[in-house]
Amino acid sequence: MRPLCAICLVFGIASLAQADGPAYREARQRWLRGNYEEARAQYEKLVKDAKFGVPAIIGVSQTWQSEGQYDKALSVVEAALKNQPKSADLLGRRAELLYLRGQWKEAEAAAEQAVALDKDHFAARWVRAQVYRDRADHKQADAECRWFVRTYSQRSNADMEIKDPDALLLVGLAGAENARWHNLSDQFRTILNDVYGDALHNDKDYWPAEYQAGMLLLEKYNRPEAMQAFDKALKINPNAAEPLVGKARIALSKFEIREAEQLAERALKINPNLPEALHLRADLHLATGDLKAALKELETAKKVNPRDEHTLGRIAACYLLQKKQADFDALLQDVVKHDPKPGVFYHELAERLEDRRHFDVAESYFKKSIELRPMVPEPHNSLGLLLMRLGREKEARPLLQKAFDADPFNVMVSNTLKVLKHLDKYETIQTEHFELRFDAKTDRALARYMADELEAMYAELAKKFEYGPKGPILVEVFNNHEMFSGRVVALPDLHTIGACTGRMFAMVSPTGKGVGKPFNWMRVLRHELVHIFNLEQTGFQCPHWLTEGLAVQNENFPRPQSWNQLLMEKVPAGELMNLDNIHLGFIRPRSPVEWHQAYCQSQLYVEYIQKQHGPQAIGQLLKAYADGLDTGDAIAKVCKTDKATLEKGYVVHLQELVKSMKGKPAEKPLTFLQLQDAFEKDPENVELAAKLADQYVDRRRNTEARKLVDAVLEKKKGHALASYVKARLQLAAGDDAEARRLLEAALDPKQPEPKVVQALAKLYFENKELDKAAETFELGRKAQPFDSKWLVELVRVYAQKGDREKQMAAMTDLVQADADDFDIRKRLAKMLFDAGKHAEAEKVGRQALEIDIRDSEVQEVVLNALLGQKKQAEFDKLKKILEK
Repeated sequence: MRPLCAICLVFGIASLAQADGPAYREARQRWLRGNYEEARAQYEKLVKDAKFGVPAIIGVSQTWQSEGQYDKALSVVEAALKNQPKSADLLGRRAELLYLRGQWKEAEAAAEQAVALDKDHFAARWVRAQVYRDRADHKQADAECRWFVRTYSQRSNADMEIKDPDALLLVGLAGAENARWHNLSDQFRTILNDVYGDALHNDKDYWPAEYQAGMLLLEKYNRPEAMQAFDKALKINPNAAEPLVGKARIALSKFEIREAEQLAERALKINPNLPEALHLRADLHLATGDLKAALKELETAKKVNPRDEHTLGRIAACYLLQKKQADFDALLQDVVKHDPKPGVFYHELAERLEDRRHFDVAESYFKKSIELRPMVPEPHNSLGLLLMRLGREKEARPLLQKAFDADPFNVMVSNTLKVLKHLDKYETIQTEHFELRFDAKTDRALARYMADELEAMYAELAKKFEYGPKGPILVEVFNNHEMFSGRVVALPDLHTIGACTGRMFAMVSPTGKGVGKPFNWMRVLRHELVHIFNLEQTGFQCPHWLTEGLAVQNENFPRPQSWNQLLMEKVPAGELMNLDNIHLGFIRPRSPVEWHQAYCQSQLYVEYIQKQHGPQAIGQLLKAYADGLDTGDAIAKVCKTDKATLEKGYVVHLQELVKSMKGKPAEKPLTFLQLQDAFEKDPENVELAAKLADQYVDRRRNTEARKLVDAVLEKKKGHALASYVKARLQLAAGDDAEARRLLEAALDPKQPEPKVVQALAKLYFENKELDKAAETFELGRKAQPFDSKWLVELVRVYAQKGDREKQMAAMTDLVQADADDFDIRKRLAKMLFDAGKHAEAEKVGRQALEIDIRDSEVQEVVLNALLGQKKQAEFDKLKKILEK
């Protein structure tokens, strides 16, 4: 075994380690495996046994602590101390519990009593180390932590290794503090493998060692190994609340909010007073902006331990976010009374403010934390990563390098330095407002094209928003997705192609490694640049829905068809987000559909406000948010109405929109089971019968379907949906003529049933009746103008007919339905150029270049289209951009 340090010190261990015997071992095992009541009952039987009395009392106390009953845990010990006031183990246990409750003075006194009785009492010495640390007595805290390291090393060198897992756990905790304060990064692996490893080797049920290993790994952002450690702990003890919180922390770091919530709830059911779980739930509330709920969780945690700076820093953040400066000042004054150098307090405060995008204030508090406790690495790491987020890479680099030299195991710091080293190979284009970095080997033409477009966008958005962000704005285009992800979140699992981190934005090249297919990079530029404007303009207080709605709107593309389909489902069902919960769709969506719905509804909120209150309303809302108003107050000031009234009008707006999409009033869709139930209650309803029959055919229950549609058609001849269903049955039976007759009879040109139109047009196309097919598909397009499927079919029909004019017209409309479809733009650009329509060819060709700028055929079309229009200057400029 490799020692932590070569310095020797005499060693002693608490007599608790000497407790043994089958009954005691069984009680302890039940406690470690999470059977707390059973363990407590067994411990209580052992209390009267002189041999096991003290260890059993401590065991009872531990079972109460595991369930969050801290007062009972302490009262058991204090009652025993009345009879055994000279028990070092009971005094050490009392010190642990008093420290847990934030009673530092009393905890220190109990620890001193224990050490006076047993100078090598591990638990008491660890309490002293923590009290010294927390009240900023670094010299004494350091001496205590070094004691653990030296003791461990002496025993190892003398072949008298520590066997007791409780003692080894404390050695690991103290050793980790020592390693942090003195930049002994190589010691972390020793703690993981040797110290915690030996604890588990000596007691396979000792899950706290797995948990602390997981926490140490999580501190270094090694999420995969941390998760493995937490899972191992839970395999031993499914009722251990702490590793559940560890897993929840990992989920939260990956923005898996729903899973984090569920894990936190599980932990709090086991231990409703666990501060770490309460912190996590508060962080979840903070992420959604629910400061009141966050404070409620934090006040509960504060009752457990009123001195915990992890709690107090979060409370301070809530006060600042609520603009309660007096409360913040009073809290800070109280913190400083107990800890004159509250580095942890300031670090927690800065972290929470950064999460809420108060970057400038967060930066100042990170620096304050570093000033007060320069030996603690976390604030250095956090400040470096924040500066990266703000695009201040030159300032961030030395900080991160110093942090890495001190601790090379921190994955986020290591990854960020790898990104910076990767960027060293990139070139830079400097424009009036932008600093654009790119890989010249792969993206030189892309970057040149982008540079001009960015300046044009800046001018457009500055006019629109009446604001211009300070420059230069850093834009980085990465040649592979892994490095892009590392730049944005310092980890490799960001599932997007572009992101704004604050005052800069990054994206992966459309041809970058790891990109599934090319995408419209111009759309990404516009989207992310809008965020730069809105966030800077409002001091980063623009709500999620508004900046995303504006970003989508300024992409300058119609809503995707998938969003139209989503609206047609959600609006009739009444399953809409509102201004109070739409942000959850961005930060904790329950499904990809909910995520898309948040973007879609946000864009429609912007559209509705502009329609109802004028285009100037958006700029006024941005100014209101910049002044610190919340959404309700901002709406009242700008729109001269309350939020509830605006919401009602918005819902009506969506209903009208869906009505225009479908060509008929919106209906709430029914599931198959709902249809069956509704039909059983109303068997004379022909609409329900036809819909149910359609579902039967989908499930190949043709006999039941035929029975239903025959009954419908007998009651209502020519019923559209019933005719369609019966036509399906006839086609399945091979009777195409009868199917055609049914469909033609059911077609109502004024209010066509889309399913009838689709089926009939398909029959015409298959029979080479192209004029009829085109006419019928056009009818469907007129009935459902937002559904791109009609355009796809029309392009196919007109191509078959050889009608290039109508084919190009349909393709021109179709390209607007999919911003990322390169192939159809390329085809259309060629066709337009061949038809002598040079202006249109240039426009569509440029759209294709905005997806794949390296395609030589599209380049040629655009260049020739420019010459065809006698745009020599633009030809020369584009030619220079595209040249290798």
